[in-house]
Amino acid sequence: MKNFIHLLILLWLPLSAEAQQVIKWEDLNKVEFVEFYDRDRSDWSLKAEYSPEILGLDSTSVQITGYIIPLDVQGDDYALSAFAFSSCFFCGGAGPETVMGLSFRDVPDRMSTDDVVKLKGVLRVRELPGQGFHYQLDQVEIIRRY
Repeated sequence: MKNFIHLLILLWLPLSAEAQQVIKWEDLNKVEFVEFYDRDRSDWSLKAEYSPEILGLDSTSVQITGYIIPLDVQGDDYALSAFAFSSCFFCGGAGPETVMGLSFRDVPDRMSTDDVVKLKGVLRVRELPGQGFHYQLDQVEIIRRY
């Protein structure tokens, strides 16, 4: 019996190490943004004040579904949005909590605006993102294209 329990633990460990938390965009809404003048950039910017729940997601492996927003014409730089392009942070007036930067583990096949994808990666929560996004997903892999 003791050996059986040890075997179960050994089989379970690799699965738990690879587990990602599935998050929804609503999970990322618990944030307030305070406008301030960034002297380093000589521009107005937003400082994020996150809830403890969001701070607890920092540096964790997550899965999230959203709309692809290409950020360059070469198709090398992408963001993920909670909304389609016409309603997203860039064009539709949604908040910065509805978009995240993406850093892929391997260069993906070219994606188009509003492609719906499910991604996994390591979430970074940034109070002051500079020129980047308040949310950044690193080591991104595509789980599914819809």
